[in-house]
Amino acid sequence: MAIATVFIIVSKTHQYTMFYQIVCDALARPELPCYALNSITCAMTRCIVKSMTAYLTRTRQPSTDHCAACGTPLTRGYYFLRDRSERYCPECIATRPRCDACSAPVGDQHWTLHDRRVLCNNCYATAVFDPALARHLYDETVSAIVAQLNLSLKVGVEFRLIDEPGMARVRAGANDDHHPEEKTLGLYQRQGRLRAIYMLYGLPKLLFRTVVAHEYAHAWQGETCPLLDDDGLREGFAEWVAYRHLLYLGCTRAAQRMLTSSHPYRPLMEQVLALEAQVGPAGVLEHIRAVGRGVAAS
Repeated sequence: MAIATVFIIVSKTHQYTMFYQIVCDALARPELPCYALNSITCAMTRCIVKSMTAYLTRTRQPSTDHCAACGTPLTRGYYFLRDRSERYCPECIATRPRCDACSAPVGDQHWTLHDRRVLCNNCYATAVFDPALARHLYDETVSAIVAQLNLSLKVGVEFRLIDEPGMARVRAGANDDHHPEEKTLGLYQRQGRLRAIYMLYGLPKLLFRTVVAHEYAHAWQGETCPLLDDDGLREGFAEWVAYRHLLYLGCTRAAQRMLTSSHPYRPLMEQVLALEAQVGPAGVLEHIRAVGRGVAAS
């Protein structure tokens, strides 16, 4: 008898994705597909539970490869994640813990952080733990965004590297309607005179920079057009800034992944990209300013 088991994997692929795996017995019930349903809400770069589109791919064709997690030959078919070369057996997909950064099943050698997040060896190799390195990457990202898009701030914004319980406390103080199961990777928050970008420690470098770019865009919005209350435009613009930053870094594959990912804010970013095609990057910024001043419709 085939049993479908649902696993919740807090992770990210495009870079802030929460995966749901519905794993079935492929041999007993080959007509039942295996899905990885993902979702992401990048409002302040948070992940929320929603069913989106298939992300994990299954093939029942045998392979000469071995499972990247357990090392067994892939004689019963295998699974793979988009844009990843590793292959995984059905058993590891169903039973192994998942990396909180890339969602891949972890091997016997993996890392558990003090806040109980799990990282695979690949993600751990580039994870940002050192506050000095985090600050350096943050400054590099901000400088690149200012150079590329001229998104400079008159009033500075603090940078703080925190763990998951710390992020939960900051999140709890935010005056928004965040879902209790949201996974926050980064957050821009203004409380009184304090303006700060909070970043979760232990993110791989490229993910770290992508999240910083998104949150810095919110900081720019907060200073330049504080009356901008169109959430779709706000989040679409922040994603657009992150996308442009990836292109600036030469990370074309990661940027392309943003265009093909199934997160619900991709259409919002695509609207900003369509606007950019008509008026150019400078026109996008002027449109955001005009909407924020109430002199243009969103």
